[in-house]
Amino acid sequence: MKYSEVLVSGIKSILSHKLRSFLTLAGIMIGVAAVTTMFSSVEAMKNLIEETISSLGYDNVIVMYSKYPDTSTDKLKKYKTVKRFQQINYGDFEALRDRLENIEYIYPTIDDQRNTIINGKKSQIRLKGVQNIFFKEKNYYFAEGREFNIIESQNGENVCVLGETISTKLFPKGKVLGQYISIGDIRLKVIGVIDFETSESGFAKANEWERRLALESCYIPSKFAAKYLRPTMNIDVMWIKATDADLVGDVYNSAVQILRSRHNMADDVGMRDISADMLEVRQQVDEFLKNWNIILLAISSISLFTGGIGLFSILLISITERMKEIGIRKSVGAKNRDIFYYFLFESIILALIGGLVGSGLALLLIGALSNALKVDVSFPIIGISVGLSFAIVVGLVSGFYPAYKASKIDPIKAIFYTE
Repeated sequence: MKYSEVLVSGIKSILSHKLRSFLTLAGIMIGVAAVTTMFSSVEAMKNLIEETISSLGYDNVIVMYSKYPDTSTDKLKKYKTVKRFQQINYGDFEALRDRLENIEYIYPTIDDQRNTIINGKKSQIRLKGVQNIFFKEKNYYFAEGREFNIIESQNGENVCVLGETISTKLFPKGKVLGQYISIGDIRLKVIGVIDFETSESGFAKANEWERRLALESCYIPSKFAAKYLRPTMNIDVMWIKATDADLVGDVYNSAVQILRSRHNMADDVGMRDISADMLEVRQQVDEFLKNWNIILLAISSISLFTGGIGLFSILLISITERMKEIGIRKSVGAKNRDIFYYFLFESIILALIGGLVGSGLALLLIGALSNALKVDVSFPIIGISVGLSFAIVVGLVSGFYPAYKASKIDPIKAIFYTE
């Protein structure tokens, strides 16, 4: 028995009954297309979520902030600790910047709101003390002007960078750079305007609301903000990014030791490993998508099951139609085993053809889905592999009994068989 003969026989069987073969394989084609498309869509969703989480810029990041000591269990200690309590300040930032190792960056932020005049009306504007690394990490680009230079950052000069939205409100005529704005009792020179790229995908970025708020903010050097917006140069939050995920714990412990030594061992600084939170979110997303994959796989398998029933039926009918062929093959030396494998392989080939057509159909569906949602939906090999594997299994299961039945037919009865 030659496998090429089985392939040719399977194709001839399909072509001799085109409509019946199409209807038979339709379930398999739809099932394989559904399985492949499902895997691709879930993978695209996973990549989109991963991209969104990464765009937040919180990987390997530690956040530090002032925390009032919790010493409720010891009244004496509570009294002493409260006396020692102090907020983190710009000096703490400089100490950590100079002494911490294995960090990619460290910068403080200060948030405040002050009154200003916009279009002749008294309004509040959001002030944010930052450093240049903030713009880079948040993926803001300068539509006009520049970032803070070294002297402005180190000395805390009274310069500012405006968000594009607030810039338009303050200077509707368009000339922004070099202008001065008065916010509260502070006078600032505008040196730049920032904007950000709006996502072209059909899904909103997780931090897009934050970014739109950022375009309504005024950014000043963090040292200037500490001097003029906070007593004793306090800062609100400190952001530290480790160079590697494995070093986050070491950086965390080193930062705690440095700050406690500066704060007379008072437990007055809170620290949060944002990267651990992001890792937990990723794990939850992976678990959810894994379960969703199983559910969708079960649903799409119904089409394959239906296609398998159709293939099973058509093979039983095919045995009756090809009774004389079976008899002749046995009369010239074909054994029961040869007839069994002949029909079984034909069933698998038929299912495989349906699987290949279904994969082609899935490619078209994925392309249409990608264009409609404006999302890059990949065509993963695992989706094709699973779809074709399902098709082969369906062909194997559906063809087993018909092949067994055909192998047991008496050759004499088969040759003289009449309908």
